[in-house]
Amino acid sequence: GMNVRTLLWCFAVLLLLLMVLSGAGFLHGSLELFPTEEQQRQVRWGYGAAFVGFALLELLVAVWLWRERRVRRAGRR
Repeated sequence: GMNVRTLLWCFAVLLLLLMVLSGAGFLHGSLELFPTEEQQRQVRWGYGAAFVGFALLELLVAVWLWRERRVRRAGRR
């Protein structure tokens, strides 16, 4: 119902924020002052993997919200 939809929207916003942060981490790289190439590669791989994971979860939540909206609209007719 309404509570599930609200919770899903909150989760979607949180995932979007995490995606933005992991994307920024991927672009910026390591936060060390003079990182080695190996540290940069590891950090980028980690942030890239996190971004993909958050993006997949965001997609699942978006599909769930879309399907619930369609079901709700069909129920009104």
